[in-house]
Amino acid sequence: MHDSRILREADTLSTIGYEPLILGVVSEDVPERQAIEQGTPILRLAPGSPFSWIRGRLRRRSDSSAQESRAGSGRDGGRKMALAIKLHRWMRTLDFYRRALGVVRRIRPALIHCNDYNTMWVGVAARLTTGAAVVYDAHELWADRNQRPEARWWLLACESLFVRCAHETITASPGYAEVMSHRYRTKPPRVIRNIPESDRLPDAPVPNGDPTAVYVGALTTGRGLEISIKALAHLSKVRLRLVGPGHARYRADLADLAHAEGVAERVEFTGAVSPEELLSEIAGASVGLALIQPVCLSYRMSLPNKLFEYVAAGLPVLGSDLPAIGGLVSEYGIGLLAQPEDPADVATKLREMIRPERNEAFRAAARRAAAELRWENESQLLVDAYARASDSAGRWPPR
Repeated sequence: MHDSRILREADTLSTIGYEPLILGVVSEDVPERQAIEQGTPILRLAPGSPFSWIRGRLRRRSDSSAQESRAGSGRDGGRKMALAIKLHRWMRTLDFYRRALGVVRRIRPALIHCNDYNTMWVGVAARLTTGAAVVYDAHELWADRNQRPEARWWLLACESLFVRCAHETITASPGYAEVMSHRYRTKPPRVIRNIPESDRLPDAPVPNGDPTAVYVGALTTGRGLEISIKALAHLSKVRLRLVGPGHARYRADLADLAHAEGVAERVEFTGAVSPEELLSEIAGASVGLALIQPVCLSYRMSLPNKLFEYVAAGLPVLGSDLPAIGGLVSEYGIGLLAQPEDPADVATKLREMIRPERNEAFRAAARRAAAELRWENESQLLVDAYARASDSAGRWPPR
């Protein structure tokens, strides 16, 4: 629902004659099995496991009982619970694969676009059983992502198979393409960046009131959120707006940090915003934050959606001094780079970027960049990838 890349891919498939279907899973926030998003039908599966009781039990545990489980007397129980959670996740994953392959065998699609590692086993099975053309889309370096729970050697072994089984492999960052090519000794994946459609670009209003720095994306560790909050303590009147989904506990941790830093009244949690509303929602901000921290290789080499969303909304960008992010910010002159682990450096760069004359210069550069960084250009690369995959599979595209 909030991955604009997937929605744009579905729209691109539709424009070249396919009838796209997005296959996903139900969640607590979105339990509906069927829906239509931006004209594309969505079918959500509901995988289960014999360990589903764990979710209810975890909800019922109070903070005091959680503390007891961490004490010496509760260590055995904690280990058993951790094992049960792991088994639950494996069982649900296997059940998702079973159900997804059932859908694939029933509708026998001409092409399957597998978004990220955790969908690609469906692509492998589909190629073997139906002969479908398979596109593997690596949104990140899955074996080197933030908070990875799986064994890295297993992920690398599987992805080595995936890039050879897929008829075409694409990815979202030139850094990812370079790493994957070297790692698996294959040709570099085609890079298709996450750029919004130009027909949805809003008029960029001039910011008024107190300067606002906006962050767009999932609220999770390694995104510079704690650093951004600490940076506010070095600035006066600057506000921070966090736009995106996140676990309640992590949001509470961020709120506690804002209170501890004395900036709670200047930090706003907006929650998730739909892709079609996002650009208009953030266009009035002063600066967009892309302070990704190099906590893992995937983050170090990332070229995140938010970077292009800020540009499309006409916002200057304060980015991390990392290869892909730094390269784009410097190439187009749309902002400044900061050390993403240093609140003082972030505050210094943010202070410079909100100065009226500097802010306007960066906004002008962002408008010029938006005229060049267009999804229409990226979508042609995607169409070419679909055509090559279909040709390799002997499943000619509709037109």
